[in-house]
Amino acid sequence: MVLDLNIFILYLYSGQKNVTNVIIMKYKDFIFMERYTFQHKMAFLRVEHQLLGHNTIRGYLHDADKLLYLYPIAYIFGKDKKWVQQKHRAHNRHHVENKLSKTYNDYVEMVIDWECARYTKPDKQLSAYETMKKFYPFMEPHLLPIMKKFGLVR
Repeated sequence: MVLDLNIFILYLYSGQKNVTNVIIMKYKDFIFMERYTFQHKMAFLRVEHQLLGHNTIRGYLHDADKLLYLYPIAYIFGKDKKWVQQKHRAHNRHHVENKLSKTYNDYVEMVIDWECARYTKPDKQLSAYETMKKFYPFMEPHLLPIMKKFGLVR
């Protein structure tokens, strides 16, 4: 029922002459977000393996919440990419934006996440070190030793 209402509202405001076109547009956005996140996840696993010498359970589960339930919920209830991003960042310790306590492994995941972003995200072309310096200099005491260990400091 909620999906039908969302599609009807999108139909009214989209200027499309056919409700099927609106459904296809919405589905294409959903598929794009899923593909974007999956490509990022694969890059994460490659970088994790390069830096650690192996993949971890944490790596395999990286961003799984987006793929398994946040994107489907967003699709069904008409939420946008920003909603998914806010929910994901609020509940995952590898993101700086939340107040969750962080472990060493959370910081490692954060560094790997930043390092691999430039391989799949055209809007995020900085290395992990550059990202830390530009956006999160207050994280340096936690992250710099990890980055030095992995040889990511330039």
